[in-house]
Amino acid sequence: MADIKEKQASTRIKEKTKKRKGKLRENIESIAIAVAVAFAIRYFVVEAFKIPTGSMAPTLLGEHKNVKCPNCGWFFYADRHSEDALCPNCQFGITLSAYCEVCSNKIRYNWPAWLWRKGQCPRCQISIAWSDLSNRVIHGGNRIVVNKFWYKFTDPKRWDVMVFIYPLYDLTCKNCSAQLPDTEWREGFRCPRCGSEKFSKKKKNYIKRLVGLPGEKLQIVNGDIYINDKIQRKPDSVQDMFWLPVYNSNYVVKEEDTPAWITDSDAWKITDKAITVDTLSGEGSDVSLVTFGRSVSDQNGYNNRSGHNEMGDTKIGFDVTLLKGSQSLTLVLEKNNDTFTVLIPADDTARKTVLMRNGTNVLEKDICLQTGHRHKIEFSNVDRVVSLAIDGNKVFVHDYDDGVIPDLHPSDTSKIRFGGDRIHATFENITIVHDIYYTSLSAGAWGTTKPVQLGEKDYFMLGDNSRNSNDSRVWKFVPEKNIVGKAFFVFWPLNTMKFIK
Repeated sequence: MADIKEKQASTRIKEKTKKRKGKLRENIESIAIAVAVAFAIRYFVVEAFKIPTGSMAPTLLGEHKNVKCPNCGWFFYADRHSEDALCPNCQFGITLSAYCEVCSNKIRYNWPAWLWRKGQCPRCQISIAWSDLSNRVIHGGNRIVVNKFWYKFTDPKRWDVMVFIYPLYDLTCKNCSAQLPDTEWREGFRCPRCGSEKFSKKKKNYIKRLVGLPGEKLQIVNGDIYINDKIQRKPDSVQDMFWLPVYNSNYVVKEEDTPAWITDSDAWKITDKAITVDTLSGEGSDVSLVTFGRSVSDQNGYNNRSGHNEMGDTKIGFDVTLLKGSQSLTLVLEKNNDTFTVLIPADDTARKTVLMRNGTNVLEKDICLQTGHRHKIEFSNVDRVVSLAIDGNKVFVHDYDDGVIPDLHPSDTSKIRFGGDRIHATFENITIVHDIYYTSLSAGAWGTTKPVQLGEKDYFMLGDNSRNSNDSRVWKFVPEKNIVGKAFFVFWPLNTMKFIK
């Protein structure tokens, strides 16, 4: 009897041991499977990347500084290396240096700066106000998700933002340890120091925007992309990403060197956030226009220097309320030798909305503005297309491209005006923006001075921050085999979360 009980107890112990081992094995297997699946997803489907530099700014941010202009309150981003910045909205110079302006010693922050909001110079003990200090703190770059499976089902599209393996390598000679950064690798390449053919190769991931596809002839002309001798327009979603700020009336300027607006008569009244005109009750000309007083350059607030190419590809938008008795609203965009004018009549009259080019009517439409009602107006000239939108609806889209590649010139001349004929109106929420301007670089001018022909498996990549981007203008093409995937989402920091277009 005792033997039977001992055998039963022994059996129970063995069963419990097996159960414990079974559960432990099951947990280990589950963890191993989860890790394997995670690695498989990372390798084949999606992967997270961190943006290191500002070559895609302001679409994607590398390490940067969050800047709030003390003169107008405009918020923008600046490169981490910037010692100063120029506000895109009011052209006010802002100090971003990490060093004390009195003794040039490095400022010490109470870490984390965003929490303690304190800093001082350890040498001269000067405390830095947070309103100034916050413009000097360095923040991390965007973290993005890349779909590595996307191009298994579809071909890359122009204007896609892509991650790829940089076509140049950082080489280290295995024989003499010579360092050869950014080197084009090819079979038979030898170390210039010792003649060895044995190297260790370090790859780097880059992110840029795709502008040139296999087999195409590409040229950058006066800031625009030409493919096979035809100008390339951006889709609306991409164009919305490319508009860069020039002026916003909702940010009131404290000090102004150059007046934002130049009036042609006393009929105009400029207040903090609005502009009014009344030519109904005054004497003199019935037609009156106000002109934007600053030049529009290809400035990008992210860089620590101003752009010097004057821009003609611009857009003006505002909310306007016309009072009873007003005849018509006028908008004018000038670019080089072209003047585009829109006349929009008020109330139901026999007059039509007209688009003119150099004084000649090119389009007409039966549409008018209702007096006493607020209307949103947007008028743009970009990529040789002029368009007018009223209350979010496109009224005119005029393609004036003549199919001829224009001569290269250093910059555009441009003017922006608005007003009207016998008009009493209030203009609010006035904004002016400019398009991206692809430049030539001192480091390389591939595709900017003459056309380049892409091979059947070659892609041409450009950074959105054209003045400060190491891209295909420097190192030419990206081969198809180097493509990693399509960047589609920013997930960090949380306040910058967005789909990438």
